[in-house]
Amino acid sequence: MKLAIVGLGWWGKQIIAALAPSTRLTVVCGVDPAAPGGTAEFLAAHGIRLEPEFDRMLRDPVIDGVVIATPHALHEEQVLAAIAAGKQVFCEKPVAMSAEGARRIAGACAAKGLVLGVGHERRYEPAFRALVAMVEAGKLGRLLHLDANVSHDLFRKLDAANWRLKAQDAPAAMMTAVGIHVTDLFVRLAGPVNEVQAETASLVFAPPAEDFVSARFSFINGARGSLTCLSATPFYGRVTVYGDAGWVEIVSEGNVDQGKPTIMTVATATGEPRLVRQFAATDTVIENFEAWAAAVDGGAAYDFTAAQILANSELLEAIVRSAARSGERIVIGAIGAP
Repeated sequence: MKLAIVGLGWWGKQIIAALAPSTRLTVVCGVDPAAPGGTAEFLAAHGIRLEPEFDRMLRDPVIDGVVIATPHALHEEQVLAAIAAGKQVFCEKPVAMSAEGARRIAGACAAKGLVLGVGHERRYEPAFRALVAMVEAGKLGRLLHLDANVSHDLFRKLDAANWRLKAQDAPAAMMTAVGIHVTDLFVRLAGPVNEVQAETASLVFAPPAEDFVSARFSFINGARGSLTCLSATPFYGRVTVYGDAGWVEIVSEGNVDQGKPTIMTVATATGEPRLVRQFAATDTVIENFEAWAAAVDGGAAYDFTAAQILANSELLEAIVRSAARSGERIVIGAIGAP
């Protein structure tokens, strides 16, 4: 599959580097009207041409698929345009800034028979694959509570004008950067959420930029969940899942691009020895892309269903809405109400 990467900032370049060894995908075009400094040289080193015009790229019959890695508020419009042009689409998270936008995208993909790829590569981390297998096998029993704190201080280095600190593209502090990966895992494990309460704050950053988000929610199946993300503390990554027959804690030692190991601790009975496993880092970015490409080619179904993508989009919108309303309880089934 010949790809165009739209958005050539830090993550767009990370994707290009990750896909370089792929036998399923070839990046042939980079699209960015702003083209940050050094972009032309970076693309040339990878044998990729620069195309400044998004619409012209969509008319190129050589391009089979489009990867959207632009500021978040642009995603929905660009994804829908690529679908309308008949291109396969892989979109970085979030696929849209609203649940209704995610519905429009899912409907457009279904109408064209396309497979929507989404940039939630954390599902492919070996520890989380092992956790999903344990939950699906019933080894934790009934799920009771899912809890996580995933934080880092990388955004403290950003200029205040950076889009990653703007409410238009990144509402509710680090929800669209980090938190949405965790809620994707939660939806995969426990299904859709129906109620949310959330709060945000500017504890270190100068307002209106926010550096704290915390949310509590309940799942349709009765389980509870909680999530905290901080943008002003050294890296910390922990996800814990509790069931009535055991619990699992997964601790990451570094951000996804640092190649550090992950530690899983499993407890299945009070007083019994705990199982501790260490998982080496793998290239989850290429794993996600190649799984998407395989599904496009008619192979195994892509792990992300439209229902899961929509459920995570609904949860994101509910967290943003609750935080904007000082922690008001949001019922997701009524999210379209005034």
